[in-house]
Amino acid sequence: MTEVQHEDVAAYALGLLDEGERAAFERHLAGCPSCAAEVGMFAEMGELIKGVHPDDLLPSPPDPQVESLLVRRAAAERRRRSLHRTLTAAAACALIATGVFLAVRSFASGPDPDSVHSPAAALLMTGKTYTETDPASGVTAVVGLEDKGWGTHVALRLKGVKGPLQCRLLAVGDDGRSEVVASWGVPDKGYGVPGAPDPLLLHGATSLTQDHLNHFTVETFDGRTLASIAV
Repeated sequence: MTEVQHEDVAAYALGLLDEGERAAFERHLAGCPSCAAEVGMFAEMGELIKGVHPDDLLPSPPDPQVESLLVRRAAAERRRRSLHRTLTAAAACALIATGVFLAVRSFASGPDPDSVHSPAAALLMTGKTYTETDPASGVTAVVGLEDKGWGTHVALRLKGVKGPLQCRLLAVGDDGRSEVVASWGVPDKGYGVPGAPDPLLLHGATSLTQDHLNHFTVETFDGRTLASIAV
């Protein structure tokens, strides 16, 4: 919606508003007696000087008979609008440039799973979390959950797993139905173990809602369970 300022009365009287701004200001006039009164007071002067560009009057010493309050206000309004549009364009360019930089950096260096700004790390900080350490495998798994309209957003942090392995995270519902949330490969060095202390961080999704979830299972592709996390 076009923003209306009381100061627009000068620009309106000189015909400096574009079609949308003029229509918005006219709607404003219907409910603003003070602006309506000013428009009536400035109407005659506006007709006399509307062919004069306000910026043309200001650089040189103004004629006291011409530099009316209306002209000064109109000039200030035009400068305000011009500055606002310039700053808006500059901000948009800065955002685009930042987005391009981040995209190029991500493409060049690959995803940083340990970044606090990653979706998985963010969800583990803000979502509902559940933790389990399997005594047999020594694997520690933390899942973070976030309700979505389509189901549940799931994050996983995994430690104590050695490779090479092919693994998957399964979401299991109260009715026994299971869905694959994510799958990944564990390199030889592993995750969260001596020599490779960083945990695995990843995220995925399931169509099961939180109130229908029973547990999550981290398992290898050959069916060996590494951790089971009750929710």
